[in-house]
Amino acid sequence: MSLLLRNLQKAVALNTPALKKDVQALRQVMHIQRYDIAVLCVENDKMQELNRMYRGMDRPTDVLSFPASEVRAPGKLPDPWSDLADLGDIFLGVGLINDQCKQEGTNLELVLPAIITHGFCHLMGYDHETKEQWEEMREQERSILESFNKLTGHRTRPFVSVLP
Repeated sequence: MSLLLRNLQKAVALNTPALKKDVQALRQVMHIQRYDIAVLCVENDKMQELNRMYRGMDRPTDVLSFPASEVRAPGKLPDPWSDLADLGDIFLGVGLINDQCKQEGTNLELVLPAIITHGFCHLMGYDHETKEQWEEMREQERSILESFNKLTGHRTRPFVSVLP
């Protein structure tokens, strides 16, 4: 199905074609090509507004995921041939992500696939509210990125690095 990738921010220059290629590779290794997905790159103030509205936290954040439907168990997705073949939307706070990359001396292009993987995992029902959930999500991200790296030649590492 379709991928909607939009760069709605102007704070950071993005190589949108390369990012789209990475997102398509992630969809391939995750076997979610049949699902509709939107990835929206937005300004920090928009991320702060969404974070305040949906999570009650009045600050920008790096990634927010909004599943299109309820996932009964992590990784158990609706039938991809049904009318429910929409996974949902991922919002990326590219300005904040870029600032974090500068502080850590990392490359934005290498970090974005990990953050998008983190968002995809949330769309698929994974969470990190407890230590057990964190371990399950971290393993899922590690596995996805290992396959992604083999496919693309990247050296991307999992995003979830701090215990709850």
